[in-house]
Amino acid sequence: MKKKKKWKTWLSEQYLKYREHYTGIPGFFKKRIVNTLLLSFLLLYGGCALGLAQKSAGFVGWTVFLAVCGVGYAGYIYYLAVTKSYEVVEGTVTEIHAELLFDGFKRVLVQGDDGITTELLLNKETVVMYGKAYRFYFNQNAHAFSGIRRLDAAFDFGNFFGVEEVKE
Repeated sequence: MKKKKKWKTWLSEQYLKYREHYTGIPGFFKKRIVNTLLLSFLLLYGGCALGLAQKSAGFVGWTVFLAVCGVGYAGYIYYLAVTKSYEVVEGTVTEIHAELLFDGFKRVLVQGDDGITTELLLNKETVVMYGKAYRFYFNQNAHAFSGIRRLDAAFDFGNFFGVEEVKE
């Protein structure tokens, strides 16, 4: 009887600890974690159903492998968010320069509330608008690959997590 009480107490404490961590995570990371988990479980369900209907053990095996990778990636995002291994650049977009048509990058100038302007080199698919406030998330432990800005941006190995609009 006493052993079950200790186990239940421990489980309750762990739940409260992770709940506290989860509430401290920015909304951008929460959305990414939930979407990744939903896609992983949808893939698991659909892939296993299709693989069992075709009686293909290999298809089911690869589906399970990919779903486990998705859950692991969601866990990695959770780890990054909880340990605060990210850097945030927040401010209003003051200039957008799409320099060359074929290189796939644009230069974005962001002015923070303190008046400091930061220059970001982003992918052209990143949607930002002039005059709006955004929060950009970058990997805090990112290292320069070559020292050449465009080359480092081209070989972006997960250094830019994403952007969210700041609602005032």
